[in-house]
Amino acid sequence: MSEHPVSRALAPWTTKSECYWMFVTLKSLPKGMYGEVERKGWDESGGEFKGGLGCVMVVRYRETPVGSYDELMIIPGNFTVPQPASRPPKIPKKALRIARIYVSQRTTTYNGRLNWNIPKHLARFSFSAPPTPAGSSPPESLTIKVFPPGTIDGDGRGPFFAATLQPFRWIPSIPVSTNWLPLSTTQVQPPLPQAPGFGNAVKEVVGGKKVDDYDINPKEEDSLLVGTNEWCAFPIQSYAPRARGCWVTIHEPGEDLEDAREYWQHVKPWNIGAWMEDAEMVIPAPLTWKL
Repeated sequence: MSEHPVSRALAPWTTKSECYWMFVTLKSLPKGMYGEVERKGWDESGGEFKGGLGCVMVVRYRETPVGSYDELMIIPGNFTVPQPASRPPKIPKKALRIARIYVSQRTTTYNGRLNWNIPKHLARFSFSAPPTPAGSSPPESLTIKVFPPGTIDGDGRGPFFAATLQPFRWIPSIPVSTNWLPLSTTQVQPPLPQAPGFGNAVKEVVGGKKVDDYDINPKEEDSLLVGTNEWCAFPIQSYAPRARGCWVTIHEPGEDLEDAREYWQHVKPWNIGAWMEDAEMVIPAPLTWKL
């Protein structure tokens, strides 16, 4: 990938953001949970879904090695981890997995796929209020909308994800660390299939075609959808100096988004979630192996 026009940003990454966690407990993996590019490889060899506590997470990154961007991810729960014949140390037998994830920037899409097998795709984000500055109170409510790539304000296309959060303002915030949780935050990601049009798309951009880093045109996405050939395991470590609970209301996706309806109708977050301000998240270099 030395000729790829998107710059590499190797792990580890240290980031700062405001993020919102919406918890889920799924008994089975909804049909269509994986994106079209990832579906065949992951359905066939990605391990068995075991459920447990999962999460829908929205992150508003203001500092990362590749700049600012927004993110929506679905971690449906735990999956079994296929074990290699020669088993490296510290490979868990069961772990969380990022099954779907959308971001608002091209560089993080490419690097997230290469660094950690995170199946990033592009999307457009809308927030009804800015992140909360230190020393300020959060808004009474925040509405989050995530739209398909290529959409623009006023074009009539509905969001495929929409939620309204109401942060608890009547009690003070408290610090929270994932190190204090009684649960493992380790993610294990299967190898990523490559988009069928990846090779030709890369030739176009290497040949001089200029694409802005925040251009979410789906016609320009294939050059980012690189594949990998190793499994990855990594913990997500996070500390937020100001965290609080929030009420969660999930809205129906747009009527014309049948693919989103296929899985979102089964992903029903709890009506209470977590709201974290000035969170520092560290994603280390992964442990990798082949089966």
